[in-house]
Amino acid sequence: MPYSSTLRLTQILILLTVSGLACAQDIRQERVRFAAGETGATIEGRIKGYESIDYVIGASEGQRISIAFETSNASGYFNLLPPDIETAIHVGSINGNDYDGVLPGSGDYRIRVYLMRNAARRNEVADYVLDVEISPGGSNAGGDPDFADGLAGGPDYWEVTDVPPDDTLNVRSGAGTGNRVVGELANGDTVRNLGCKMAGRSRWCRIEAGLDMKFTGWVNGRYLREASVYPQEESLNSEASGEVPCATSVGQPSGYCPFRVSRGQDGNASVWIELPSGDERYIEFRSGEPITSESGLDVTFERTGDLFLIRVGRGERYEIPDAVVFGG
Repeated sequence: MPYSSTLRLTQILILLTVSGLACAQDIRQERVRFAAGETGATIEGRIKGYESIDYVIGASEGQRISIAFETSNASGYFNLLPPDIETAIHVGSINGNDYDGVLPGSGDYRIRVYLMRNAARRNEVADYVLDVEISPGGSNAGGDPDFADGLAGGPDYWEVTDVPPDDTLNVRSGAGTGNRVVGELANGDTVRNLGCKMAGRSRWCRIEAGLDMKFTGWVNGRYLREASVYPQEESLNSEASGEVPCATSVGQPSGYCPFRVSRGQDGNASVWIELPSGDERYIEFRSGEPITSESGLDVTFERTGDLFLIRVGRGERYEIPDAVVFGG
């Protein structure tokens, strides 16, 4: 083969190699944001061929991160990369698709989801579920035995702790963030321990809260520690019940719906409204304002004097006075 032809072939091979590397390095970024009151998220996605995705999560030194990755393709993996460094803390293809460890620094960490070259070059597809949990750090980051770190036994009562300022702890209908919210708790609230279990890589505990109008649900065990003293009634949330004006569809005249409320401090409250169908509508108040209802239902409101005019979903309307939320 003439020299010029050999040189030309070499140049073509080099260009093809560089092009292949460029495809392999085509990485899309998506920032992960946790819902209010949550310490984790579940992400479902799909990659194909040389496509890779970096899930970017801001975290602080000393926090613990837990990652679980399930995929339909045996060649699908994730790597965990620290801020501004391409040397991975965890390499899935070597160490497996689960990781739990303390973060060495503060900044944006990247969870890189990818297919190994053998599958990527065949343009294979991988469907996956990525579960991420980050501990709040601080006093329970090292596994303090006073916190809910066991699955059986434990104290009779837990105290809620380490919830971020101006936030609350969601109580859910089942163990895991995919279940609907049925209540909320604040730092210092005391609840009865009904037992804990693992949900994925997170520890969840079933609790009972309230006085006469008790409710049960599941909370993330990261935010529970053994109550230092047997709870007295005056230390628990105050409660009340009654009726509020309500309508459950557009154009419907207002009637009255029974409600019950569990009040915390600083305008934090859980309100359950009994609907004509027999179901309950849950509305969470934080710092004196309604912020959430069940998953997928938007909450909007306006104030008239000391009255909240609240709309939930497409047609539900509720009138809730300040006295329901704050007492008095």
